[in-house]
Amino acid sequence: MDDAALRQQAISSNIANVNTPGYQRMDVSANFQRAYTDAVTKLSQGESISDDDMPEATVQTAAVQGPARPDGNTVQIEQEMVNLAQNGARYEFGAQMLGVNFHQMKFAITGSE
Repeated sequence: MDDAALRQQAISSNIANVNTPGYQRMDVSANFQRAYTDAVTKLSQGESISDDDMPEATVQTAAVQGPARPDGNTVQIEQEMVNLAQNGARYEFGAQMLGVNFHQMKFAITGSE
């Protein structure tokens, strides 16, 4: 969920600056994205991870930029809207999985639903 929240900040910044001349598209830092993907892979394979496995998450100028408009802006509003919808779904899924985990912990502790 932290990944989705941070990505939401980047997408919101991009949408807010769609008409700002020279604005460069923002995204979650590449090293955080790699570490996040590695962590998800480890978890899916039954391995554990720690907070030390994750670098500091930051929003920065995106490593991959789309074509720049004549004013130098690299934001493509259509792509940002798609990213917004995908990120919203990712956040919702994370929230549902967290709810299931809390429910399971409550059941394990109390023995009742």
